[in-house]
Amino acid sequence: MKKRTLNFGVCVFAALLFLAPAISFAEDSPPPLAEIWMMVPKIGHGSELGKALSKHMAYRTEQADPRSWQAYSPMLGDELTRIGVRFCCFNWADLDSYREWSESNSQVSEHFREHVIPHVEKWEHYFESIDWKSSNWSEKNAPYKFFAVTEYNIKPGHGADFGEARDKIIQIAINQGWANDDRPWLWSKTIGGKPQESIVIPHANFASMDRGDESFFRFLAEQMGSEEAAASLMKQFEGSVWSSEFQIWEHQEDFSMSDDD
Repeated sequence: MKKRTLNFGVCVFAALLFLAPAISFAEDSPPPLAEIWMMVPKIGHGSELGKALSKHMAYRTEQADPRSWQAYSPMLGDELTRIGVRFCCFNWADLDSYREWSESNSQVSEHFREHVIPHVEKWEHYFESIDWKSSNWSEKNAPYKFFAVTEYNIKPGHGADFGEARDKIIQIAINQGWANDDRPWLWSKTIGGKPQESIVIPHANFASMDRGDESFFRFLAEQMGSEEAAASLMKQFEGSVWSSEFQIWEHQEDFSMSDDD
């Protein structure tokens, strides 16, 4: 199976991308890391995995897990029975304290092994680094139910070209008026594996996916002075990736922990 991130999204994750729906900006950006577990059920065990995960999340809540794990499922393509479980956001040092909690509460892992693992064919594990400075996250239209994630697999040796073009596009969007509360997005980078970055765009419902005749390319051309200049910048961006993949992830409240803080 091709490696994917969630960002939630999404960046999409998880997002994000697959993000936990309740996260919001303060004056200081949230911590930059997210952790994702991707589970693929055994053939015919999709429903059982969902039930087991729901039961396990309730158990984690009872055991006072300090993390609020959130679950997401894909809506497009094949492998629709996959479930991504994600937590955001934390610093590296927080992993030490969470590992200590896990070791002191081994019954939680035992519950997972007993109820969830029997239904899982394979899983993948990722960390994500979230680029808050390049993002335009807003909670105005939250809670978000859907996360549109585009993953860019960067060509070997083209990371600098990708980063340069991406940063130019982002700065124009942020500084010239495209970014607002009704156009949130989030950039993240997969830690480990092949170079991959994702942009996550959250939606409260399907209706919000209809942007009418909005065109970012038209906006970019207006700000850069010509369609040729905008096309050249987009060519640099697109020429630095060998493939991209689009997915819509749906937040699954029934398989998630309570996000009440």
